[in-house]
Amino acid sequence: MYTYQLSTNLTDPECSDWNLLAESSLGSDVHSDRKMGFLLSRDALKNALKEHGQEVSTDELKLVDYHLLPKCPQLTISLSHTKTCGAAIVAERKEFRSVGIDVEEEKRVVKDSIRERISHPKDQNLRNIELWCVKEAVFKVLMNTGLFPKPIEFGSIEVQQDRWFHSPSNLSGEWKMVQTTPYVLAMAFLRN
Repeated sequence: MYTYQLSTNLTDPECSDWNLLAESSLGSDVHSDRKMGFLLSRDALKNALKEHGQEVSTDELKLVDYHLLPKCPQLTISLSHTKTCGAAIVAERKEFRSVGIDVEEEKRVVKDSIRERISHPKDQNLRNIELWCVKEAVFKVLMNTGLFPKPIEFGSIEVQQDRWFHSPSNLSGEWKMVQTTPYVLAMAFLRN
């Protein structure tokens, strides 16, 4: 079972714990857009955890290695954000080895030259922004397994209808896309 959430506003913007979390994770000299995206992804995480039956305080939302929450070691987690929204997915480790999520603004331009760099010859025909979003979600799935000492190339990920395949590691899984105007959201899964 997995749960995901998208946040475009902080649930309790007046709570001072949000600023403490941002400063302890990002430092005090960070652009306001980056800080807001960071906080929105943690708000989405807090809401996804609540929906998943886990109550955590704001100060407990610090991830280890981008996908582990010390308070909930039974879960695998992935986060994403833009400057105007945050997204989170949480899943049970007994069912999923890893999950990944990416959210992008629909209007973001992904140039054809970027598409050429990230494409696999057998990729499903998706719009540039959609292909980027799915590849980013799968990248997070793969990197969160702990099997790769350095980042993998997006071009080594093959995206087919509802499935992905990474030939260098022989790992494969599922993906799902959700259109939530004005955002594109992709989730990827690696089951046990």
